[in-house]
Amino acid sequence: MFQTVERTVISKDWLTLLFLVTLCLLVVTRFVFRKKFGLFLVFLFSNKYQNLTESKQEAIINGFTTLLFVVQLISFSIFAYVALTFFHPQLVSTPLLFVKIISFMVFFILIKYIIEKIIAVILDIESYINTYNFHKINARNLFGLLLIPINLVLVYYDYENKIVFFSIFFTFLSYNLIVLFLLLKNYQKLIISKLFYFILYLCALEIAPYLVIYKFLIK
Repeated sequence: MFQTVERTVISKDWLTLLFLVTLCLLVVTRFVFRKKFGLFLVFLFSNKYQNLTESKQEAIINGFTTLLFVVQLISFSIFAYVALTFFHPQLVSTPLLFVKIISFMVFFILIKYIIEKIIAVILDIESYINTYNFHKINARNLFGLLLIPINLVLVYYDYENKIVFFSIFFTFLSYNLIVLFLLLKNYQKLIISKLFYFILYLCALEIAPYLVIYKFLIK
């Protein structure tokens, strides 16, 4: 016998608008930064994107990364919104809940960034963390793009299995481990010289906060 599962019906009109905004941002980014966008899509497997950024002496936070960060922020917020309304059907599924989620993410990222800068200065590993942040920001911007079609499926397709969300979470975890492996491989000499501080940084600011958020989502 099939068991009836109560599920909150998510309003799709304003989510459709968010998807359109996301696509418009991607079109603008692709049009304004044509060459850089092409290199960015394969930056995990090629140094051309990094070499282009370094040759122009661009800061980690620039117009290109900012546009893609907004896309990333929307993508992750939509996924968190859908996950929360799935695991907690009692929550009122409204745009206000999404606003709370995206506001929390902005606050979380800003606070985390400030703490990162303070710790990097105290431990004298600022240059190392800047290199790591370059890869981390771009890697997550890329994952934000990959999350768009996944979000489309989650929003417009009816599903009742938690395994969908766990699969995406572990895919994201595996993706970050691959990025970390590639970073260690490419900058092993740079990182090994400050290995203890780098591991301390990862545990305190990259692993622990996301475990807390994960436990909150599934609690």
